Amino acid sequence: MRRIFVAMVFILLAPTALTAATEVAAPVMMKSHVIVDGPVVLLSDLFEGTGIEGATAIARAPAPGKRVEVSARWLAAVAKAYGLPWQPTSRLDRAVVERASQVIDSRRIETEMLDALARQGVTGRLSLVLDQAGVRLDLPGDAESSLSIASLSHNPANGRFTALIVAPATGIPLAKANISGRVVAMTDVPVLRRRVEPGEVIREGDIEWSSTRADRLGRDIIVDAQNLVGMSPRRPIRPGDTVLASELRAPVVVAKNSLITIRLDTPRISLSAQGRALEPGASGDVIRVMNTKSNKIINAAVVNSGTVRVVQTTLSSANE
Repeated sequence: MRRIFVAMVFILLAPTALTAATEVAAPVMMKSHVIVDGPVVLLSDLFEGTGIEGATAIARAPAPGKRVEVSARWLAAVAKAYGLPWQPTSRLDRAVVERASQVIDSRRIETEMLDALARQGVTGRLSLVLDQAGVRLDLPGDAESSLSIASLSHNPANGRFTALIVAPATGIPLAKANISGRVVAMTDVPVLRRRVEPGEVIREGDIEWSSTRADRLGRDIIVDAQNLVGMSPRRPIRPGDTVLASELRAPVVVAKNSLITIRLDTPRISLSAQGRALEPGASGDVIRVMNTKSNKIINAAVVNSGTVRVVQTTLSSANE
């Protein structure tokens, strides 16, 4: 790209510009980085102190949004051609010339694409997954900032599409690009609006909705908010993250080392004793508890925050 730029520069050095040396009073200094608005580079864009000759066009500017780097050798040749008292301090001297632009970014492109797809009957809550990351169009600053889809092909079977986009929408295209990608359906899923720690109970006020690609929803992802309410996470869940069913459990109602009532119910008798929970448990969980009087350890199902019931397997083992 650099060689092409230099060649173009010398094409534009008109002989009439060399008829007289430039008279300058101020010190001449190179500009290491310059942004130009128009299609040409002026002498004053590259050097300070050029005097009236600074308005002379010396090169074509790069395309909108692009930049080129010119070498010390080329800069020295320009200075000599226009009679500027300037020499590079070393071969490493460089100048970067950048062309200003107005950008049509990927968001605008996706919006226009979705409108074009809708006109072809592809409707619903959709999003685009582009193959080209960060696709954009750069237009000159004075151009109309509009966009159109010149051609579009969509395969309903797999959602794949290809398109040619041009800008501006009318007249001679000043920028264009071929894009491709996939159309994906979007759906809302419940997520947490705050960080919830293990042991906390999820309430309705903790839930909000997030738009998510449907193809990213695994079987274990919670899609019904009612499956979140009243549950407790097994690990911390960050706000905005989709929640897996495997990450949830019923809230712990019996804390480890808490005193509880152990109940034994059979068709013939009903007994109770004081015990201590050796592990935490949610309602319905089977945990190990110790009878504080006999120090015997048994398995019992959690009934509520203060009661457990001896399970049938414990009774069978005790009778054997």
